[in-house]
Amino acid sequence: MAKQNVKRKRPLIGMSYQGALLALLVFLIVLFGLLEPVFFHPNVLFNVTAIIGEIGIMALAMTFIITTGGIDLSVGYILQLSAIVFGSVYGSSHSLAQAIAAAMLCATACGFLNGIIISKTKIPPLVTTLATMNLYRGLSMIVAGSQTYSGFPEGFKQISTINLFGIVPIQFTYFLVLFLAFALFYSKGTLGRNLKGIGFNEQVLVFSGINTKRSLLFIYTLCGFMCGLGALIYLGRLSAATTSMGNDLNLQVITAVVLGGTSIMGGIGSVAGTFIGVLIIGVLRKGFTLLNFSGNIFNFTLGVILIIALVAFALLEERKRTSQRRLKG
Repeated sequence: MAKQNVKRKRPLIGMSYQGALLALLVFLIVLFGLLEPVFFHPNVLFNVTAIIGEIGIMALAMTFIITTGGIDLSVGYILQLSAIVFGSVYGSSHSLAQAIAAAMLCATACGFLNGIIISKTKIPPLVTTLATMNLYRGLSMIVAGSQTYSGFPEGFKQISTINLFGIVPIQFTYFLVLFLAFALFYSKGTLGRNLKGIGFNEQVLVFSGINTKRSLLFIYTLCGFMCGLGALIYLGRLSAATTSMGNDLNLQVITAVVLGGTSIMGGIGSVAGTFIGVLIIGVLRKGFTLLNFSGNIFNFTLGVILIIALVAFALLEERKRTSQRRLKG
């Protein structure tokens, strides 16, 4: 009977955590609405979903990576480099197709490089992506320096400026569709099971004949590809490519994923939690902007949230191990 009760409680833990996240999201919306009533205006609320498009897209791929116990510190700078490549190619060729292709190829290649190093060597993802983060940042500075690329065609800008039904930002539609696809592969496909297995104990999967290196190469390459998509959406919204793009996105992406319930230690993840976490980040950004809080305060708040989430996970893991020892005893 004791074992049956434990089995029943396991899914409820995830549900209760996501319920708490939803409660936090509602609380923040109400709080900012009381402090600044214009926050309750439909246009302002939907604008929250317009400023999280690139963060959400990258966070979905980051969920796969952190589930394996890895991390990618270079995502913001892959976005930055691919945006610079887009601006440079468009400036020289005036071909939108060539610029998009070059940007996506660049971003995917960056992700592939991360994946090759991590999957083929024993260098930890943290060290690898810390190095490539500076590599991609340096390449951006070499290509662009202090130059700003702008003057993109109006047709391109529409990928981030159209509002469906006159109110729903197109960026949120991208995020929602990709979320459904990632959630399906994560929960129903073999990929999700393999990623969780890598996070728990990679050697067990290797002994079972599963090519974990291929899975790792795929998810880091996928993350690069998603950064390229994020760069295009970001450019469509801001209409300019600069070497300051993406500087603060790493923290936002990682915070959204960890806050959403994906363990930084690996083995546990939640795409649905990431979805809610991204919305919370968006509400905080918009609320702080309306209250005229500086970006430094926003980053400080994200840092506090990330620390709390990490400590909470550590305590939950210790509590789980204690419960398991008692059951075995």
